[in-house]
Amino acid sequence: MQAQLAYRLFDDADGIYNYCPSPVLMDETTMYIFYCANAWPGLVIDDIYARRGKLENGRWTFGDRFRVLQPDRLGWDCIHVCDPDVIKGEFRYRGETYSWMMVYLGCDIHHCYHNQVGIAFAKEIDGPYIKYDRNPIVRYDELFHWGAGQASVVSLDGKGKFRMLYSQTVHEYERRLQGCRTFWRDFDLSDAERPIVGEEVAMHVGGMDNRDGEGEVAAFNPTIVWDRNNDLYYLTREGTPFDKTRSPDFIAPYTQVSVISRSDFEKNEGGWQTVYNVDGKDTGYERNHNAGLVKDAYGWLARQGVLPVATTISELTDRDFLWTYRIYYQELALPTL
Repeated sequence: MQAQLAYRLFDDADGIYNYCPSPVLMDETTMYIFYCANAWPGLVIDDIYARRGKLENGRWTFGDRFRVLQPDRLGWDCIHVCDPDVIKGEFRYRGETYSWMMVYLGCDIHHCYHNQVGIAFAKEIDGPYIKYDRNPIVRYDELFHWGAGQASVVSLDGKGKFRMLYSQTVHEYERRLQGCRTFWRDFDLSDAERPIVGEEVAMHVGGMDNRDGEGEVAAFNPTIVWDRNNDLYYLTREGTPFDKTRSPDFIAPYTQVSVISRSDFEKNEGGWQTVYNVDGKDTGYERNHNAGLVKDAYGWLARQGVLPVATTISELTDRDFLWTYRIYYQELALPTL
């Protein structure tokens, strides 16, 4: 399939990382992008920032960053807040109606342990965002596992119902194995004081394959967009297996884009097809990870036949690799299925 070469959306100061983009296309020439970054150079504490962009002469140009969410001083998200995804809807909470909802990862233990998923509401896309008093909405009990996070959402009705995908640690104590896979569940927060939470489902990965045809397929760190005209879901995941010959060895070399019909997704019987692998041929770098599909305000495909992808890249350096995280953008021409 055809794809334009990726280009960097914006730069930042030395000692500042940018990753985990959640781009929201407001109209043909306006985009907001939410992402993780650190407030102070050289200090690894994740806050959630956003920038507003305009399409000018065929390229996106973004303004200065502004912070939209930060850790609390105490509680379940007192260390990091990260991995945002934002959709529009109608959410009634504490006597007010909010038009925007953000899902995000929070944790209270350093070294990326005990992650859980929370939400925040806003009346305008650029905030202020108010954290939900029933957070976390996806809990994880084990303190010294990675936990649950990296959530991505699509609206089901343009109002308060939505579907959430998220990564979660799974373990087999007898064999002392830990891994990560994607789960999903439905929510209705039309009245957030009386939330309706669906059953958790482990997402099937049947039909997915790795870029080189080797190794076990593992689907985690998902982002999803709904092509409502064709009733298809497009999904990104971290490209597996990771390259253990390079340092660091825990960053995906490519991001895989897959597609499935919504009905097959809900049957949970597989049926995924690989659409594209975003890798060094697109970005010029050998680390291409933590991607975000560009969606309209409701998490739906904005333009038929075109799937824009924002991917985090990092330069191949053994030390200080984190400070090279930057967000690149490209558009994929979707095949006719």
